[in-house]
Amino acid sequence: MGESSISLKIYVDPAFIWVLVHFWSPCLHCFEFPLFDLVPTLEEYELMLRWPKSAGVYTYRGAHIAVDKVATLIKLPSHQSALVGSGNIKDHLSSLAEKEDWSAFNKTPTSIVFGTTLFPFHADTVDHAAMDTFFAWDVHLTSLVPVILADTLLSVNYCHQKQGKTLRCCLTLLYVWGITHFYASSYMGTLPEPLSSFSKIPLRRRYAMEWKAEVEHWSINHFSWICPWFCPGDILIRCRDYQSIPLMGLRGCIAYSPKVAMRQLMRAQTIPSQEELEGLCFFRESVNLEEIHVISQSMGETSLYGR
Repeated sequence: MGESSISLKIYVDPAFIWVLVHFWSPCLHCFEFPLFDLVPTLEEYELMLRWPKSAGVYTYRGAHIAVDKVATLIKLPSHQSALVGSGNIKDHLSSLAEKEDWSAFNKTPTSIVFGTTLFPFHADTVDHAAMDTFFAWDVHLTSLVPVILADTLLSVNYCHQKQGKTLRCCLTLLYVWGITHFYASSYMGTLPEPLSSFSKIPLRRRYAMEWKAEVEHWSINHFSWICPWFCPGDILIRCRDYQSIPLMGLRGCIAYSPKVAMRQLMRAQTIPSQEELEGLCFFRESVNLEEIHVISQSMGETSLYGR
């Protein structure tokens, strides 16, 4: 993943995440605060993860990795396609150590990060979907940034509408993104590593209502439009003929308008049209595979806004 792999030591304050979900706009597909709008972008997530720019983009092709390929990758038994529970994971690592299969042994902890941090759909489980993404990254060096962001926005959208359902997404990145926009400028310096430097921001745990009261009084001068770790570069503004950027995740698709985020990306803010705001949003089970394939392939036909 690069030098700034996700730190499991970052404590995520669930109260802050709850407040973010509270301010989510299912119409605009962004966080709609009293005086401004923000949304996590592909460019910001790429910088947090430090994913190689040259890698291809992960696309779901209608089925996940075959069980026998999982067995080959981290030497799981052929009847098993997931690592479930800490006991199961420890047993598997012990078995690999006894066999001195260090290649599979070294890959197993990384696959656990994929299943418990990047794609935590089931508690303490590295499921088949997470294995599919790990295989794509390990074998083909595929970028997973769009699918991580898609699952994050889709999960936030679902939880906002259901008012309290558990978020199943990479909370660490969402938390670091939100906190650094509001508190990082005075503590992190210029162009720091956002994950490894996150501990420099002095934070205290707060109740959800404390966070909500503070957010409601945030002014435009209170936060940083541009995160101190953001470095300008090309930004994605269009995929094929879609009015907004369609992000296909493991569980569905959600789109956001890059115009909403232009100021975050060191560009002039513009007002998106209503058509651009009404982006795609659906769960995978509700559409056919052909439509999923068309949307996934659109990430290969993109237009960039240069420096």
